[in-house]
Amino acid sequence: MYQPETSYEEFLKSEQEKYPELNLKDIEVLTERLKANADLPPLRAKLIVMFLHSSYFNVDDAYKTITNYCKYRKELPQVFENYDPSSEEMKQVFDNMSICIVLNPSSGKQERLLYTNFKNTDPREYDYIRCCRYFFMMLEYLMVTSGTFDGVVLTMNSKGVSWRHITKTPMNTMKKLLGFVQEALPVRLKEVHVLNAGSIISMLFNIIKPFMRSNLMNLLKIFPEDSTDIFNHMPIDIMPLEIGGNGKSHYEYCEETYQKMISARDFFLSLN
Repeated sequence: MYQPETSYEEFLKSEQEKYPELNLKDIEVLTERLKANADLPPLRAKLIVMFLHSSYFNVDDAYKTITNYCKYRKELPQVFENYDPSSEEMKQVFDNMSICIVLNPSSGKQERLLYTNFKNTDPREYDYIRCCRYFFMMLEYLMVTSGTFDGVVLTMNSKGVSWRHITKTPMNTMKKLLGFVQEALPVRLKEVHVLNAGSIISMLFNIIKPFMRSNLMNLLKIFPEDSTDIFNHMPIDIMPLEIGGNGKSHYEYCEETYQKMISARDFFLSLN
């Protein structure tokens, strides 16, 4: 596992050991193409490597993904700016939501497992934009400490979701974030699981379905209330206790993740 301050040279050497397909020529070509586009902001060298990997080492695809990444970040400053895990806004998210890393091995290419769960189901304490900012900060932490890996699997426990949560979700922002997830992620998204999906989730799904492409639809698995079929897809040994797993409580996973993000505060501030 890397530190945020790990040098690019050390980072690249380790990444090439993981993925020999990651070659210097492709990195150089992609970097020069990005520099030639005056409309794009400077991009961190490590992040360019992440995009090349997430695009399965296709330079053209990586370039297109990066241009989309920059476009969406510009359109959504409320999500992608003011990164500070110790801010009052992020503390409020931490107090009311578990947004956490369940599996982040210290080395290797193994998939990373992410998990979300309400701590407090009171809609008055729910802020969709803040939760999204927290999530993407966590993803930044995952990338800067792990480098490349085979992919991300996200499990969302929807138990406690009410119509009032939906009414507090800005649909235009959600639509753009769905675009970001489908067109601009610097990691490979492998699966998305939604647990305890009742009628509210069905209604939400019908609202957002027009904005979802077939590739995202194919990654999505929805499980009804109290179903244990998730363990046909995810390792029961490490999944949270609250959903029938044999791992830690999601509160504990969340605390561990948050403290790691706090320890990397200087890195997050450098992104602003």
